[in-house]
Amino acid sequence: MGFLGELSSFLHSIPEWLSSFITALIGAVIGGWFTLKGVDREATITRKEAERDSLELQLSVLKGIKGEISTLLVLYDKRMKVHIENIRPGNMLLLGFPIGDDNFTFYEQNAKFIAKLNDEPRDSIINIYTYARSLIQSFKGNNQLIVEHEKILLGMADKNNNADYYQRLYAAKQEVMIDYAQGIKAIDGEVRESIANGFANIDQEIVRLEDNLKNLSL
Repeated sequence: MGFLGELSSFLHSIPEWLSSFITALIGAVIGGWFTLKGVDREATITRKEAERDSLELQLSVLKGIKGEISTLLVLYDKRMKVHIENIRPGNMLLLGFPIGDDNFTFYEQNAKFIAKLNDEPRDSIINIYTYARSLIQSFKGNNQLIVEHEKILLGMADKNNNADYYQRLYAAKQEVMIDYAQGIKAIDGEVRESIANGFANIDQEIVRLEDNLKNLSL
């Protein structure tokens, strides 16, 4: 006789009220066990969904950063690459580079998510944007110097002005502009190096996250 048969015989051999109580108790235990299994399964599903959402968000941020930087670099290169490469010692950069205020929209809108990335990709991203901001400030400074330089040339062309004064003013401005041009060329190189190194770290992190996402789906 199996376990269930023995249990049935036992329940029939005891008072009905006790039999009902034991049956209810067994039912409650079994029901509770299945409830706990259901809750545990729901918790596992919820945990996996949360982990999947986190991985997908990180991937979205990393790819968005690459997209923004790549797009800005293409636009920058079209306008300035040749001119920057042609800067020689003692040269000024007399070509202005128009710069707006909202240059890093994606980065600024996702700063709180970037802060939660793993150390290496996060630090690489911050490094890229730090150098890029430094380059932008240098261009803004040079743009202003170009305006001042042109005003000095106009002053020199006016025969009514003190030629010696404007000559000295021009020499001083030229010296500052040469320093700016050399600085811009140096920072340009630093920006490109930070992008190359940063993208390598970002690509590694993207591969790792995509592998984790695939394993989560198995």
